[in-house]
Amino acid sequence: MSVSSPSIATTTMIIDIARLLRRRFDLALADVDTGLTVAEARALAFVWRNPGLRQAAIAERLSVEPMTLVGYLDALERANLVTRTVDPNDRRAKLVTLTETADPVLEKIEKAILDVRADALAGLGEDQKSALEGILHTMRGNLCGKEQARSEAAE
Repeated sequence: MSVSSPSIATTTMIIDIARLLRRRFDLALADVDTGLTVAEARALAFVWRNPGLRQAAIAERLSVEPMTLVGYLDALERANLVTRTVDPNDRRAKLVTLTETADPVLEKIEKAILDVRADALAGLGEDQKSALEGILHTMRGNLCGKEQARSEAAE
C-alpha cells in the first residue's frame, strides 16, 4: 500500500468504547426491569437529558428513523411517561417532555447508567475522571461545531 498508515488508535478506541458502553447499557437496562423495551428506555433517558426537544431532533440525535422514534414515543405516551405538545414556533412539530409518572422509571434507568459508569471508570481517581469528562466535552463540542457548520453550509 502506498498510503502511509495514520495514527488512528485514539479514534478507533473511542469508537470501540462507545460500542461497548452501549452494549453494557442495554444489558443494564434489561436488568433493572423498567417495563420498557431497551430502545424505549434509551429514548426516555434521552428525553430526560434533553427535555423539550422536537421529535425530529430526538430521532436525529438518537440515530433512528423518525417513524421508528414515533413508535417508541407512542409506547412511552401510552405508559404516561412522556407528553407531546405542539411547538408554538412550528405547529407541524411536536415537543417531547417527561411526565411525573416517569420518575420511578427514570430512577431505574439512572441506576443502570450509574452501574455502567462505575464499571467503565473503575480504577480511575477523581482527578482522572474529571479530566476525562472535560476532554470528552471538548471533543463533543468540536464535533458538534463541525456538524453544525456542515448543516449551515448545505442550506
